[in-house]
Formats: sequence, C-alpha cells, structure tokens
Amino acid sequence: MLKIRPEHMNALAKQQVAGFTARMVLHLREVFPAEVAGLDDAKLRLFVEKVCAQARQWGITKEPHVERLIELFASFEVLRRRPLPAWVREIVEYPDRQGEQILCMLEDKLLFGEPV
Repeated sequence: MLKIRPEHMNALAKQQVAGFTARMVLHLREVFPAEVAGLDDAKLRLFVEKVCAQARQWGITKEPHVERLIELFASFEVLRRRPLPAWVREIVEYPDRQGEQILCMLEDKLLFGEPV
C-alpha cells in the first residue's frame, strides 16, 4: 500500500508553489513587459510571492484567481501602495466576501471606475 507522509505532501506543495511562481514570472515577462521591465528575475519572483501571500490573506486561493490578482498588481500601482487606499480596503476587508467577488469588484473599480 502506498503511504504518503506529511513531509512528502510538504515537498509536493513547495514544488507546486515554485512551479506556479516560475510560470507567473514567464507570463508577466510575456504579457506585461513594460510593467515589469525594471525588475530582474529575483525581484519579479519576490513580487509574485508577495502577491500570492496577499491573496491568501484576502481569501483568494484558486490558482486562476491568484493569477488575475497578480495581473492586477502588475497593471495598477494603486494596489501596491502602503497603506492601501480606503476603497481597496473596503473591498478586501469586508467580512466573508469570497475571493472571486473580491476580484470582480477590484476589476470593476480599476478597469471601469464602477462604484464599489
């Protein structure tokens, strides 16, 4: 019988995260070259890792959703400000709001200027 131990699961999870980060670095270089031109690969990996950590804090966990959030961070400087603007905090800190809903609200506001 095959037995998967916790250390094997941890190693697999780390490998998946590293693979996602590498794919996102390539994706950003290809799709957002101007936005990431000032970042070398190490800084771009760090950028991706920081946005992934932010996504987890906001309850955004599905890979396609995290990718969308990374793209928003690359495209819109307002998401990289600290502290975050009040309208962003209002969207991401609202209790029990789902990740997909957070993304849709951010996209609507950032892309179309829709009221929150």
